Amino acid sequence: MPAIPFPWYTLSILLILLLKVCRQRPAGYRNSAIFIAGCSLLVLMSALRWQFDLIQLRQLQSVIAITLPPLAWHCFACFTEQRLQQKIAAFVGPPTLALALNLIAPQTTDVVLMLLYIGYGCALIRRALQGSDTFIFRRLSDSAATSSLAFIAGVFLCFSGLTDLAIALNFHFYQGRQAPQLVAISQAILLPFVCFAIVGSSRPLLPAAEPVLPAEASTENNSDAFLATYQQVNTLISEQNLYLNPDLTLNALARKTGVPARQISKAVNLTRGCNVSQWINGLRIDYAQQLLRNTTLPVTEVMLEAGFATKSNFHREFLRISGMTPTDYRRTAVESRGPD
Repeated sequence: MPAIPFPWYTLSILLILLLKVCRQRPAGYRNSAIFIAGCSLLVLMSALRWQFDLIQLRQLQSVIAITLPPLAWHCFACFTEQRLQQKIAAFVGPPTLALALNLIAPQTTDVVLMLLYIGYGCALIRRALQGSDTFIFRRLSDSAATSSLAFIAGVFLCFSGLTDLAIALNFHFYQGRQAPQLVAISQAILLPFVCFAIVGSSRPLLPAAEPVLPAEASTENNSDAFLATYQQVNTLISEQNLYLNPDLTLNALARKTGVPARQISKAVNLTRGCNVSQWINGLRIDYAQQLLRNTTLPVTEVMLEAGFATKSNFHREFLRISGMTPTDYRRTAVESRGPD
């Protein structure tokens, strides 16, 4: 029975994940689908190269490998408030330089790829660690998941860069005798995480741990300014019921209030001790609790009325805030009232 090269297993798993993402959430997860498609194409080139050592395949693999890190970075940078010129420069500059070096000095390709992957990977990890409020163009209900995915993508890029370095060193010192084993080991390490993504793609992501801003030795005027900002935003949200909009983003909130998104985030963080997404979800859960106590609407309709777009996010946030499921909360509320 002929042995199947390990990259083909990885490719199969990636294609299953791509199909699952496209079928379940094609609109909201378009960037994830693009990134997974890029990974699949790169693994395909890797598998073909190990079977057919053609110069054309090696060149094509290098080009695809160079484009993958900026593609991954762009999938998340498009949700941030970074200036458009900076986004374009970061997206185009490094890969253009890498492609030029690949043509002019092919012997530097391995080092360039390693730097490219680790550089973009560290940039994604740094962005993710800034918290979900940094993704101001992402729906508040999805910002925590976006932050988690950015961190995972960053770790993936850094791991890939280190793997490329190990393979390059093996070729330099041992003529690549252990290179196939290194490829198999690296993909065997990544495969469980890909499988976990397939199994868990229909489940809610746990909210990312948000960095709490350190207590600053600020003046009382600054504290008053943040409190005034919070009260201004809170008044607008309460009067116009903005939190009931499932597509609400931090950027939209900033436009309506005339307050910069970063200032809103810091004001909520210092005043409420949480991020904007958690604060808005708290308001939505309060409204959902009112509906559960005072109406007979089905839980699904309560979820939609309260501004949640998915059942998983609604149930997770309700359990986090109330300590019980919506059904149990309604039952407890009815029992506490007693018979009429």
